[in-house]
Amino acid sequence: MSYTAAEEQRKRLEQLMGKEALIYTSVRRKDPEMTSHRVCKAFLVGSCPYDMFTGTKQDLGKCPQLHLEKHKLEYEYRTKQLGESFPEFEREYYMVLSKFINELDKTLEVAQKRLEHTPEEKEKIIQVTKELDQLDTLIGLITKELEYLMNVNEPLKTLKEAQKLEQVLKQREKVAETARGIVENIGQTSQQKLQVCEGCGAYLSRLDSDRRLADHFVGKIHLAYVSMRQTYDELNHKYKRMGV
Repeated sequence: MSYTAAEEQRKRLEQLMGKEALIYTSVRRKDPEMTSHRVCKAFLVGSCPYDMFTGTKQDLGKCPQLHLEKHKLEYEYRTKQLGESFPEFEREYYMVLSKFINELDKTLEVAQKRLEHTPEEKEKIIQVTKELDQLDTLIGLITKELEYLMNVNEPLKTLKEAQKLEQVLKQREKVAETARGIVENIGQTSQQKLQVCEGCGAYLSRLDSDRRLADHFVGKIHLAYVSMRQTYDELNHKYKRMGV
């Protein structure tokens, strides 16, 4: 018995999604076709921004369009296994990403403007960050010297170097405390907000610990924006190359 191309495709979809899902598609109004305008194309092609921010302080709530796992499975099967193409889906996904990236760029611009200080304020910040950088460099050098002395078994010199490191660490803490006071006096918009994360637009402080900064860069919001930017840039480059 021979099958037409449509029948063969239907058979494969039936195996993937279940016979009942296909038999009653026309009856069950709650489950529209994958191509329906009610179905979220960002969810099908990649990742819907509404899902990417779930559970964060930027939670967008529920996507106004449908997210049905069977649609995503159908899309992946038809594109990867059957070789079908849905350029209009990808284009719609691109438009969704464009909206979020444009909003992010506006946020970055506003955030940068909020950090613009008077010449006197900028000079205070430059001076205190320069002193912190110098102390950080010195701490790094002493730490390396300590490691060397321990390796060559120089206990007396190692002890002296350790005492020196302790003094420098105390000095850095005092400078950091002074820096915090300077920042607090500059104004509310500058408090603990000395630079803007170019990935997600959040404020980052020069005084934050390495752990806190690391937590930011692996945070859900930051990674969501970085992922969206990467996908947006790839699609944007593709469409420009095609002259679209």
